[in-house]
Amino acid sequence: MNNKPNFFKIGLFVILGTLILAGAIIFFGAGKFFEKKYVVETYFDQSVQGLSVGAALTFQGVQVGNISEIGFAFQEYDTDLQYVLVRAQIYPNKGSNKGKPKLFINDKDREQGLKRMIDKGLRLQLASQGVTGIALLNAVYLEPASYPALNIDWKPEYHYIPSAQGTIAQITQMIEKLTKTIESIDFKEISDDVEQLVVTINMAVQQADIPQVSKDLQKLLVSLDKTITNTDKLLNSKDIKQTLSNIAQTTEELKRTLKRTDQLIQNREHNIEITLNNVQKISEDMSEFMETLQKYPSWVLFGEPPPHFGKDIKVEEPNQ
Repeated sequence: MNNKPNFFKIGLFVILGTLILAGAIIFFGAGKFFEKKYVVETYFDQSVQGLSVGAALTFQGVQVGNISEIGFAFQEYDTDLQYVLVRAQIYPNKGSNKGKPKLFINDKDREQGLKRMIDKGLRLQLASQGVTGIALLNAVYLEPASYPALNIDWKPEYHYIPSAQGTIAQITQMIEKLTKTIESIDFKEISDDVEQLVVTINMAVQQADIPQVSKDLQKLLVSLDKTITNTDKLLNSKDIKQTLSNIAQTTEELKRTLKRTDQLIQNREHNIEITLNNVQKISEDMSEFMETLQKYPSWVLFGEPPPHFGKDIKVEEPNQ
């Protein structure tokens, strides 16, 4: 029996298997191999740890390309800025569907369209994929004023999309700030203060005469209880009630008296005013009479004041 292997059949099987595998790869992946792509680039002034070539580039969570290059900006451009350069390939057909046109028809339309999207706040930021933590690059719309583009001193070779601080960096910064805050807390000083407070309270309790304080408080409570009871009895006694009733009646009578007095004053006010006017007039007449009496004393005896002498008045002598 011939146990020698048939190398011809083995080789033929290997060749057929390789051809089938290559055909499957071409059949299922030919679209990506021969699909036209265009490159975009962005720059980060932070660490991109976890991001690797081949990682997904997503737009609002939908994959539209892959990371093709990661390096430093000064390796590609004449600059002293130590930005991290990230380039990605985007598949234009990701923006189209059956019966619908592509997102960008040509290079000019693509350049103008990307500029409009950037003005609206299109930014590339680092993100992680689910619970696996795999880093990727995600294109999202953010507030342009809050996330301005980095300052660069070169002309980008490919379409430039500004970057924004990603969720990974934000979480890292929050952890760093929290760590610094915790480190700045002097736990030993707080522990010493608490210990000193406990010692002080313990000494105060030991020095205080707790039984005596308790007795004094009990006496005070008993005294207050007696005072309240006596006050209640006093307020409910017949004498107090009668006294309060008499005060109320007296108050009402006083109100009525004041009301009558006010009415009387109002009624007599006019008469009093007339009397005062008459007295004033009499006073004026008396004053005038006294002045006349001083000037012409004979008027009291003869009745008429003597005539005034002047140039045009003739004085007649009385008949003998």
